[in-house]
Amino acid sequence: MDSRFRFFTTGLVAALAAYIFTVVAFTGLLDLVATAVFAVVFLVVMVGFERFVLWAEKLERDSPRSSPR
Repeated sequence: MDSRFRFFTTGLVAALAAYIFTVVAFTGLLDLVATAVFAVVFLVVMVGFERFVLWAEKLERDSPRSSPR
């Protein structure tokens, strides 16, 4: 199994568990549509952040090194 897939899966499971416990604790109800929306938004943010980090690493790797003065 790909480590990136494992990372996304474990992150999603942990975030959903925290979300479900928090929503049920404060409201006493669980809306499955809101939970699904939370899961999708969470995955979009995680993938976006990963792409941002890869982009920043690429820029750092490709930039010319400045000589120390």
